[in-house]
Amino acid sequence: MVHAFSSDIQAKDNTQRNITNQQSHNDNDQTTIILNDIIKKISTQKKELDEQLELLAKARTDQEKEKIQSKIDTIEQTIADQEDSFEMILTAGIDLGTDETAAKKDFDWQQDLIEIIQPFLRELHELTENKRKLDNLHFRINFYQQQIEKINEVLKHISKINQENLQTEALAEFERINQKWQDQLDEGRHLFEVAQLQRDEMIQFKTEQERSFFNYLQEFYEGRGATLFLALTAFISVYLMMLLILKFFGLLLNGRDKKRNYFQRLILVLYYFMTVIFALTAFFYVLEARDDAVMTGIMIVILISIAWVLKNSIPAFFEELRLLLNTGSAREGECISYNGITMQIGSLHYYTNLTNPLLPGLKLRLTLSELAKYVSRPVSKDEPWFPCKVGDYVMLYGDIYGKVKNITLENIVLSLPDGTMPITYTIEDFLYATPRNFSLGFVATTTFGLDVKHLEMSTVEIPGILTEGIHQRILKESFGVSLIDLSVHFAKADLSILEYEIIANFDGAAANEFYSIIRALQRYAVQICNEQQWISITE
Repeated sequence: MVHAFSSDIQAKDNTQRNITNQQSHNDNDQTTIILNDIIKKISTQKKELDEQLELLAKARTDQEKEKIQSKIDTIEQTIADQEDSFEMILTAGIDLGTDETAAKKDFDWQQDLIEIIQPFLRELHELTENKRKLDNLHFRINFYQQQIEKINEVLKHISKINQENLQTEALAEFERINQKWQDQLDEGRHLFEVAQLQRDEMIQFKTEQERSFFNYLQEFYEGRGATLFLALTAFISVYLMMLLILKFFGLLLNGRDKKRNYFQRLILVLYYFMTVIFALTAFFYVLEARDDAVMTGIMIVILISIAWVLKNSIPAFFEELRLLLNTGSAREGECISYNGITMQIGSLHYYTNLTNPLLPGLKLRLTLSELAKYVSRPVSKDEPWFPCKVGDYVMLYGDIYGKVKNITLENIVLSLPDGTMPITYTIEDFLYATPRNFSLGFVATTTFGLDVKHLEMSTVEIPGILTEGIHQRILKESFGVSLIDLSVHFAKADLSILEYEIIANFDGAAANEFYSIIRALQRYAVQICNEQQWISITE
């Protein structure tokens, strides 16, 4: 049974092979017919060319000579096209191209750089040659097909003419024109079939030469893929090695903690420049060692393209170079105002870190191109880096009091002392509100009034008793340790009231008790008045 099954498979294979061979034989027969037809056409055209040459020799007027010469040129072009078609069918569209002398001559007018990328351009031309030929054949097939349709319409219209009523001369002219269009139809069909055969031969040859995707990957991996990998490895290795050498000498000389002068910065910039040059040299050395002229050409084209795109950035590049040399508008160690916040410039690199000494958590990183937009200034001895820091207590607009909960480069958040009811302000609005930082020390003031009948003792005795009494009571409070000074002053008198002002000076530790202190001052003033049997008046 297995033997029978195997015999069936072999029989099917033989049948399929016979069908394929038969199709190939038929295709060869068709190709032979068309090739013979092309040669016949060439022979006919050559005979017609000889006739036109004889007519040209006999022509007398210039107008007649020009007309005949135009026909001769057309016939010669047709013969050349037929000969090219014959060769293209035989060779399946394969062309050796220009010889070495012609190729060199084409590039003689270019500069040395074009000669370098010539192999890349030549291979790119070869890769697209078959595609361009196929596109041209598709165009010709469509063109001849349209021509055939138009000729058929003309012949259909000619066939409707009644020939019986035509005179002898008209009939002869009719037949001449009809034969002319019949010849054009035969010629169009012939050219259409030739173009189709050329296309089919090219497609068949291309199919026979096609390889699997895996073979392409394998070829790339063993060829240009390996070359590109080795070149990139050389580039990265040299680049990293140069950076490691720089870092080693930086640690050896303790350059991180020492401010670099202009000469040191210039050497550093030149070192970075040479690092890139050496890395590129290693990259192209690998390409040269692997003898891959096409990849070299591609890399050169890429580098030229990058340089061309960046040519308008040259002024900005020199400005960034000045920054690196610490001779630009923004300099290392100085400060700029970023969104209203004073930021100090750190060590100048492509990415430069900016910090605020008062706000350690506030950091900014700017590129050299962004930093070039700022003009820095030296840091003053008592530089006001920011009105407050996180945890401070501030007052805005003279009556909005709160604790600084968070500060970013864009916003600041205030809340109650216990962290509730947060309010967010932009940095611009916050600075516009002229904030007063109570955590740096503050003065708590309040007023109260006594009846005017105490006028005799109002200026000296009463202020002294109030000052002593309130001071003793404040010291017993939790915020009493923060009291720096306290005084009571006679403010003014009118027909019904004697007005006094209590002024208490505290350090910043008691800032969170500000409202408690105000209430305590009022409470103690009232208690002392009751003890002294003074009549207090509330407005």
